[in-house]
Amino acid sequence: MIGAPIVTPASITAPVRRTDILQLAREIRKQFDPRIIEDAAKRSEIVLVRMSGPAGRDAGFAYIEFTRRPRYIESLGHPEEPLRIWGAWDREPVRSIVINTNSGIPEREVFWHEFYHLFYSPHALQRSERFEHHFSTEGALHSQEERRADEFAAAVLVPSLQDCSTIFDICDRFGVTERLARLAMKLYITLTNE
Repeated sequence: MIGAPIVTPASITAPVRRTDILQLAREIRKQFDPRIIEDAAKRSEIVLVRMSGPAGRDAGFAYIEFTRRPRYIESLGHPEEPLRIWGAWDREPVRSIVINTNSGIPEREVFWHEFYHLFYSPHALQRSERFEHHFSTEGALHSQEERRADEFAAAVLVPSLQDCSTIFDICDRFGVTERLARLAMKLYITLTNE
């Protein structure tokens, strides 16, 4: 799929407010059916890996690795045959989401959480990766990004609380875990009270 556009929002910046997260989730739902993560991964050029890791441990992680691809230019004599520029390379990202199938968390909840990290967390923050500075607030920033990733997954998978008065209504209607339903309820209630 080299040359195919990656289907992601144009600006990749860390959202600061919950309203920003909600807006990102709306954009994602316009592009994808959030229940079909394989399609979202393919259209966003994400390598989706499912592995059976330790039971009940980390649910997944997002990872970006950069590869070198040879650079080509258009041939004037044969436009249909690009010419390789010897010694010239383009650095291209390979984005991956790895899901632990033994985590006990539904794959789509893990996928959308990691999707947030891949495209919106500063420098694709994940587990062992660090912010560039080393202030004492580093742990707080990591926790904040984890909360944002959770809220993003909740907003993508639970588009509204309409006709849902309990956590169990949300679980039944949208097929999410109680944990994600609680996050969604808290997110939407917080937004209506702001």
